[in-house]
Amino acid sequence: MTYIMIALGWILDLFYRLIGNYGFAIIVFTVFIKLALFPLDLKQRRSMAKTQKIQPLLMEVQKKYANDKDKLNQETMKLYQKYGINPTSGCLPMLIQFPIIIALYWVVRKPIFYMMGVGEADIWRIGEAFNAWAANNPDALPSALKSAIPVTFADRHNNTFGLHEIQIAQLLFKNPEILNHPAIANWSESLRPIDFSFFGMDLSEVPNLSAFFGIFIGKVSGLTLSTALLWIIPILSGISSFASSRIAAPAKKTKKDKKLILSEEEKKAQGNTGGAANDTMKSMTMIMPIFSAWFAFTLPAAVGLYWIISNVIQIIQHVLVTKYFVKDISLEEIEGDIKNVKSRKKRKKSR
Repeated sequence: MTYIMIALGWILDLFYRLIGNYGFAIIVFTVFIKLALFPLDLKQRRSMAKTQKIQPLLMEVQKKYANDKDKLNQETMKLYQKYGINPTSGCLPMLIQFPIIIALYWVVRKPIFYMMGVGEADIWRIGEAFNAWAANNPDALPSALKSAIPVTFADRHNNTFGLHEIQIAQLLFKNPEILNHPAIANWSESLRPIDFSFFGMDLSEVPNLSAFFGIFIGKVSGLTLSTALLWIIPILSGISSFASSRIAAPAKKTKKDKKLILSEEEKKAQGNTGGAANDTMKSMTMIMPIFSAWFAFTLPAAVGLYWIISNVIQIIQHVLVTKYFVKDISLEEIEGDIKNVKSRKKRKKSR
């Protein structure tokens, strides 16, 4: 995981140096990551689309071999092989993206280490310089930092510097005189401060959830424009997550699709399983946006921006993949296979 974070930090810093704007660097970084994962995502979406298409056939096989689990697994795998479906391909992209999201969180939270390149052996320089400046400028500190001064950096179990590293990095940019402290000025390395501002928002800050709920009960004292602007990130995070979930939801079956299930028992079975699946999908469509917005309220806004752009790209990818990259399976082919399964079942009963 450490190597992943170092690599992502280097890539994000490269984009920041090329573009000169942290917010746009996050956007380009997100596009880069999604493009790098696109081949895996394409496999996942193809597999999901095909699996959805052959559901009536899978249900027929499940009913036929309900009492023979080994045979059921064998016949199911035969179907997957015939239609070119990899049942594990849907998990792989998620397994890869999860550590990337975790790594990105630490890259964003610790920009002095992962982007500015200050190693653990030299963090004390930044800590001493910042503590000296903070002691002389207490009014310039954000409220989140006032209780942490002086920040500690030597004790791993009480490392307040690490907890507030992104806010300290922003203050290094806003107050370049901090870099004139002897601990940094006499150092052979030159530091490149990072500007986290993006369209009036400070992406190093965490959106204020209590202030957001406060407006619904009339508590607006102390509300600033910068605080309100940051609410855009979690709101858009929730909206984009909802849109992504909706567009990725299975399409409603047409009349021709439903004709593949011929008997009343099969229609009833399909209704039961379909209803349960639809209820689960509806629940996920509502719950995931809420979680997405809540997480964006608890993390630095830069992480929320990554999540928004990632959702937008997922929507675009879904539309393009569904339209141009997913090879359709003919209903006639599935219907023929269902008849073959039924005929084998009838021959077995007649013996």
